Amino acid sequence: MALDETIAKHLEDYHLGEACAVSSRELERAFDIRGPDLRRIINRLRGEGHPICSFDYGYYYAETEEELQRTIRQLRSRIKKIAHAERGLTKALAKRFPDSRQIALLLEGGDDF
Repeated sequence: MALDETIAKHLEDYHLGEACAVSSRELERAFDIRGPDLRRIINRLRGEGHPICSFDYGYYYAETEEELQRTIRQLRSRIKKIAHAERGLTKALAKRFPDSRQIALLLEGGDDF
């Protein structure tokens, strides 16, 4: 079984519901991986449809609709904050480097540099 699926199964079997959340550090130790690698795996699993939630105390497999809705709201909030920062930096690029070829791409929503 691939590491991604092993982690998903572990969360589903042993960390079902917010009350049974496990910290990132515990998962890192248990699977001998670094934090950034764990976050990439969690993101990939979520993208595949695994209902993995998170909050200040760690990760867990959703047990209820509300748990999943809370995590979705938290992710949407982060997306909005990141989008706000990106728009501001794009404006700064246009102002500071008006001849940049990248401005048109960024303003159109392209991300190829």
